[in-house]
Amino acid sequence: MENGMELQQEVYYVLRTQIQFGVYRFGERLPTIEDAARLFMVSVKTIRAAYRQLQREGYITISKSVGVKVSVSYSGQDSEACIRKFFAGRKDALMDLGQSIQPLFSNAQWLGFKHASPELLDQVEQLSASNESMRPYVMIQQLQAIYGNLGNDMLNRLVWKTLMFFLTPFLSVSGNLNLLNQNQNPLLQMITLCREQNWTALRASVEAFQGQKEIALRQFYENGVRLPASDQQAVFSWSPYKKASQICYSLSMELLVEMSQGVYPTDSLLPSLNTLAREKHISLNTARRAIALLNDIGAAKSVNGVGTKVLPPEQITENCDFSQPSVHKRLLTHVKSVHILTLSCRQVAEATLSSIDQKTAEKWKAGIIICAQQQRHELVPYTIIERISQDSPLATVRMVYTELFRLLLWGYPLRGLLEDRQKYTAVYIPYFQPILDCLERRDVEGFSANLEAMMQHEIRLIVKRLIGLGLEEAAGLVLDE
Repeated sequence: MENGMELQQEVYYVLRTQIQFGVYRFGERLPTIEDAARLFMVSVKTIRAAYRQLQREGYITISKSVGVKVSVSYSGQDSEACIRKFFAGRKDALMDLGQSIQPLFSNAQWLGFKHASPELLDQVEQLSASNESMRPYVMIQQLQAIYGNLGNDMLNRLVWKTLMFFLTPFLSVSGNLNLLNQNQNPLLQMITLCREQNWTALRASVEAFQGQKEIALRQFYENGVRLPASDQQAVFSWSPYKKASQICYSLSMELLVEMSQGVYPTDSLLPSLNTLAREKHISLNTARRAIALLNDIGAAKSVNGVGTKVLPPEQITENCDFSQPSVHKRLLTHVKSVHILTLSCRQVAEATLSSIDQKTAEKWKAGIIICAQQQRHELVPYTIIERISQDSPLATVRMVYTELFRLLLWGYPLRGLLEDRQKYTAVYIPYFQPILDCLERRDVEGFSANLEAMMQHEIRLIVKRLIGLGLEEAAGLVLDE
């Protein structure tokens, strides 16, 4: 899970919201620091910092003898007003997120359940025995266990952020659990289907569960929150990096994107360290680390007395220092992003292609044809991913896919490791005409199935290359057979 100030703030906001909503009332105890760390699946240090912030603002008192107790009193009317204000200020983001959950996560959740061991299923089942007041935390633990089974901590961070922004506050409102669960706990039904190995019914159950979240949210707004959306709307955001404080990664990626777009063409010089530090409002050391990473990855080369020169794409592999831990981390970031895209692309593409007009579809077609003209058929799936990041009708999908698409640039050094480029490209050629035909006749399912098949080929090739470099962590990513 992530660390740092951003994570502390997430926990703080959830706990403050639950106090305001009346989950924890005046004089009642909050979980101990150790229990809260377990429930939120974060470090003790993070919980301690969040509790101290709540204490400074007068929401709680902390003592060794009594523990953590609520020190503010909200009447039923006060809590109702807080709930209305909170959800009015998040209406746009939550409604969009509610529609995005099914295409982004359904396949991953299905695969996580499908590959769950009997011991993991027992663990998830036992968590359901917790009392109802703990349900928001229990669902975090249950879903994190299932998604965590796929071996992708980046995916887990995205799921955790989604749960904290949407499901935890939603389930903290009295009665909302019934909107979501209906007659029984859907996760228990999924466990039963796993034990029966009824994968078709499991997929239907998972998709129904994901869709029910949007339905429950819509019902809540229609029946409970009658206020119109606030003018100042909260925005859902997510960073793929473990630590928001690691600005050097973000800066390196920003420069990589600009290099790929020709802002800094081959053989040109990147801005000096002093210029980067001044323009980006960062320390000189952060700028230095960002440039060092670009050197290690092989995208640039610093020369004393000259500056940092942008290298040609075809020279990146030979200049990449594959022995550097920083390079290993970025290559793993690359494969984890491809993993998330592979798991979600089919349903996301279906939702996006169903929404675009003919003019936009022609742009998709043009981009695909360019790949063929350049004899780079392997770039077709990435071209489609880029179009989705721009054309999806859902802001959450656009944001997530934009972040993931940017991370693909970290994998550029791997392309030079191909033993036979023609053989590699040939794998994708059979998909070219079918995917164009599907696009032409708006066969949404056929188009999306072909995209997923190409991404399945790509993720397997990347994992194989990373294992060849000694990055065994890549072998832990679970793929659909």
